[in-house]
Amino acid sequence: MRFGDIKKSLNEAAIKKANAGLETQHIIHDLQAISSSVDQIPTEKVDAKMTLVARLEKMADAVERFVDRILPKQADQPQAQPQAQPQSPELQVEPARQTNDPNATVEAKANPEIQKKLYTIKDYEAADKRAEDAIKRLRAAVDRINQSSMSDEEKTETIAEITAPLDDMVKEFEVVRAQRDSARAERDEAINFVKEVTGILVTLGNKVQGYEEEDTSSMTSAQRSQSKKRAVNAQKFTKTLKQALFGKILDMQEGSDVTQDEIKEFLQACADGKVINMLRVVKQSKGNIKDHVNPEYQKVFDVFVEENIFSYSPGTTSGAIGPGEMALSMMGNPAEKGKKGDLKIGDEEVEIKASAATGGRLNSKAIAKATTGWEVWRNNIAEILADAPEDRTIGVSDDKGKINQVPVNKWNGDQYNYNAKTKKAKQGSRYNWNQKGIDALNAEVLQPYSNFEKTYKLIHETIKALVQNYDALSKDNPKTGHKAFNPDALIANSIEQDGTVDYLKINKAYTRIAYSSYNIADGITTVMLLRTDTLDYTIIKDGVELADRLGKDITMGGGFNWNDDQQTPTPGYIAAKPE
Repeated sequence: MRFGDIKKSLNEAAIKKANAGLETQHIIHDLQAISSSVDQIPTEKVDAKMTLVARLEKMADAVERFVDRILPKQADQPQAQPQAQPQSPELQVEPARQTNDPNATVEAKANPEIQKKLYTIKDYEAADKRAEDAIKRLRAAVDRINQSSMSDEEKTETIAEITAPLDDMVKEFEVVRAQRDSARAERDEAINFVKEVTGILVTLGNKVQGYEEEDTSSMTSAQRSQSKKRAVNAQKFTKTLKQALFGKILDMQEGSDVTQDEIKEFLQACADGKVINMLRVVKQSKGNIKDHVNPEYQKVFDVFVEENIFSYSPGTTSGAIGPGEMALSMMGNPAEKGKKGDLKIGDEEVEIKASAATGGRLNSKAIAKATTGWEVWRNNIAEILADAPEDRTIGVSDDKGKINQVPVNKWNGDQYNYNAKTKKAKQGSRYNWNQKGIDALNAEVLQPYSNFEKTYKLIHETIKALVQNYDALSKDNPKTGHKAFNPDALIANSIEQDGTVDYLKINKAYTRIAYSSYNIADGITTVMLLRTDTLDYTIIKDGVELADRLGKDITMGGGFNWNDDQQTPTPGYIAAKPE
């Protein structure tokens, strides 16, 4: 593939900057090429294949020892037994077994073809897995280097010490060399392209983060320190974006007819704000992002979508930029980093909740972890079950996976979830906040033993424990635009007179409460629910609207477990697929 119009101003410093962070990708790509070629070695070259596998294993041993010496052991890594170690990773391996091998059979010594047959019978089928295991170990060693606190220059030098003997080894094997060289040629073309568009990527990276270079000349020492920190974070994001693009360009070239000139033009259009009209997007209560793409760039946009750009999240170094948010801020106009929501589109702050299946949660700062509500939940269930007849029992799994019959009136709904594969168990609730859990709660607790008052107490006290600005819901908040309502009445109206609960009804009530909590605590008003699989979206302006549309054009992707101390305990909300 030929590339024209390479920037003449691309000097040595710019090349070095463009190449930063790609060194690890180089060796990983080489290892992938080697992995792909091992099973292509013909059976008549079995000796070469077995020698290659042995060399890979030997190299993995040496590289692991080398990395262990230069990097501190992680706390969870087992300590290696002391042994004599070379000063650098010696990757010399035993030559292929010859007919004078003392471990060969008498027949093999007399006839080399016998040895080949023995290899085929005993070792050939296992060779691919052995090679793959060795390559995984090499990749893990490279990952350790890449994730270490070394500078970029130190990482480059260290990885070069692995790359050099890897090159020497590959040169000896024709099939592997051809595969690797072909892959390298493609990779190098992509690297050259990334060098060309580095300036555009910096612009896009800064756009996504809302970062602008600052004049520090009149700043105080403390202000300059903060400015430097912001600049470092911006550079880290650009590096991350560049690394992601590196892999995507290779995949895009293989799977489509899009050219690198077209990709370059597309990236420039993103920087110039010419790809997605975000004002048109948010004017509609629902739609599809594809309908708002400039037709001139539709072809490359579609290829980026196939590469899951809307599911991509650049990681923790970039200020918690989530999936969907990055793609929209990169391609959209107007779209800049919001102060309250994820994006500022015109005069409106919009929070992006992007997902393909589970949906986005209402991550209010004032909503506690599920484990906080679990204690209230289990205590209220125990109160309801306390009046059960003495002779009533129920099957409950213990920490060994065994089902035991326990008295219903002495139980609180907890049980162990046993994993037969790992032989480990985790305590949880039988009645998690999802369809299955609420159905079981109705059948086993509420219908036989509860009434309206007991169920109201269960739901009300649990939600109040979770939503820690619950009392603020009944007061107007002019700052955020929150309109007062009675959350107690909302909960009461969602409970059936016989004490059972309808999953959709109770979630409509909790959804309005959680959305209002989000608004008061975080200043969030407008939320976009974006499906990353189809790019269908829905715009929500307040909790009443979200509750009303739940079960219609908005669905719940999932609930939450009471023993989960990570995710915010609200349902996941997602735009329904159009029929």
